[in-house]
Amino acid sequence: MFNNVFEKESIINDILPKENNNKDNIYKYLIFIKKKDSILKILIIICSIIFFIMNVAYLYSKINIDLDNRINSEIEDDISFSEYSSTIKPIALYNPKDYEINNSLINIKKPIYTYDIDVKKLEDQINLAKSHGIYGFGFYYFWPHDKKISNSPLDIIIENKQLDLKFFLIWEPDLTDGEKGDDNKNFNVTKFFVDIKKYVMDERYIKFQNNRPIIGINNKDIEENDIDMLRDKFRENNIGEIFILLNVNDDNLIRNTSLIKNSFDGIYYSTRIDSLERIMFGYNGTFGYFYTNLLYHNINLNITNNFSYIFRTSIPFANYPKYIKEKKVYIYGDYSQEKFYFLNKAIINWTLENHDIDNQYIFIDKFSYLEKNNILGYANINTFSKSLYGIPLINANKFNLINLQKNTLVLVQAHVYYIDLLDEVVNKSNNMPVPFDLYITTNTEEKKNLIEDYLKKNSRANKYEILITENKGRDIIPLLKQLKEIWYNYKYFCHIHTKKHGLSEEEGSYWQNYLYNNLLGDKNSISQILTDFENNNKLGVIFPEHFFTKIKFSLFLRHYNRKHMIYLLDTLFPSLNIKIGELFNFPVGNMFWARMNAVYQIFDEKIIEKSPEENGQYDGTLLHGIERIWLYLAKINGFVYKCVLNYI
Repeated sequence: MFNNVFEKESIINDILPKENNNKDNIYKYLIFIKKKDSILKILIIICSIIFFIMNVAYLYSKINIDLDNRINSEIEDDISFSEYSSTIKPIALYNPKDYEINNSLINIKKPIYTYDIDVKKLEDQINLAKSHGIYGFGFYYFWPHDKKISNSPLDIIIENKQLDLKFFLIWEPDLTDGEKGDDNKNFNVTKFFVDIKKYVMDERYIKFQNNRPIIGINNKDIEENDIDMLRDKFRENNIGEIFILLNVNDDNLIRNTSLIKNSFDGIYYSTRIDSLERIMFGYNGTFGYFYTNLLYHNINLNITNNFSYIFRTSIPFANYPKYIKEKKVYIYGDYSQEKFYFLNKAIINWTLENHDIDNQYIFIDKFSYLEKNNILGYANINTFSKSLYGIPLINANKFNLINLQKNTLVLVQAHVYYIDLLDEVVNKSNNMPVPFDLYITTNTEEKKNLIEDYLKKNSRANKYEILITENKGRDIIPLLKQLKEIWYNYKYFCHIHTKKHGLSEEEGSYWQNYLYNNLLGDKNSISQILTDFENNNKLGVIFPEHFFTKIKFSLFLRHYNRKHMIYLLDTLFPSLNIKIGELFNFPVGNMFWARMNAVYQIFDEKIIEKSPEENGQYDGTLLHGIERIWLYLAKINGFVYKCVLNYI
């Protein structure tokens, strides 16, 4: 439109006759146009505001789905393992601060601690530890600012000789209620020695290598001259040599190699589940998790091979659901008794291989996490003892398969693209402890004939069906096609496929075996899975804990997969207006057990029709979206999910 009045006047004078009437009429028309233009602008602004409000309302009306419906470990009663024995000597680290009920400071040098602990409670703790195979306690011993903090449990030990407990001290030099990081300038080694001597001289004190008392250090910043002076004090008082043991992890091991080599006799190495297995990362506005090898046998041996004595430490976790909710830290979201069990087995096996029978110490950090709590009961300490004594986690006396023996309510569906892996499919499915049917898809007539001949001779299935599908949709669309007309005849199904994909062919084979063994490995493991379903009618999906490989970004939710997931969920549930939340998970490898009623909507013709052509896509297709929505289907239908780990 026109920019200003002068421009309007100039144009009017040029194009109109000089008659005043016409000029006035045209001028009025232009004023009308200007007003109309302003009204139009106002209408556009109003419509934009309305559109913005509608979009905001639409976003807030979306149902946000977080996969927070994973089953936690069950609460367990205490189990006594007194009848078992082992050459392994587990030491539980004991922090008196876990039992504080009051901590008031008159000033930094005169702290007053009150503990919720007495002789009876400590005796109960000792009895619990001994009945579970724990050899002794490593008591944290606090000595900040040249002033001892009351160590009530230690004083109870010294005053009550009838308490049958092996123990040693772990010096925590800089643990105060003031600023952390004080350099111990006022440290008086003579006063320290006078106090520590009465503990070290106790007949129950743990000694190691040539009868040397163990002194643990839980501070990587301790100065070398302090350690040297402490050694000298023991020599001067005719006690002899001491064995200095440092607590390390990946970070301080790498940063303090020279100190560790020069000042300490050995290390006890923290093996945390979170640092070994799941580490959250962020990149370009996305988030996911980095996985490392659970077995983790080679603990930076290029650094630690300077020591004759390396001991391993496992760390259970007691209150992880509360921790996740309050701290919004998801690394413990997949913590399980199974992982703790195999972590301890790996540590025990490593210790048996690397230490002689007199020196097979391992550490558990810490005893308070092994005690009874409201979330797990005694599950942590029971699990530790089972790993210590080689007792399986699965209890065959608790199987509940009666209803599944009466009718064929279970099926195994397998996509067999690689015919050379057919024997594994059949052998694993033959482990089924209840009647089952076997449904197989493949992509050529020739393969079908080979499969049929093999099944006739080797399969234990009640019946089998073989469907030829084009090489489109990989294992996912064949699964949907084969079950779309018959899913309602079954209660549970297990889906597997022949897998060779991975960072290498060898890894792909290892990955397949890992998934097969955890889903169909033997009768007991399958019986436990089916019992879990039968005992909990809200359990919808069971799949293996994520495959532990050295480098694998498993739970990396890329935007294009999220787009496909939302499209699929909107297609199946058009009235729900779904949004995917931050907590994300899926059966990586697309092999799992499921209750039909938890996922039945996926067997929909319009989903099958959307399958993309096969072009070797690595990621980002509708198929990858389907692979990632199984747990969302279960959540929407009111079901929970569970992970299993019976083999590594």
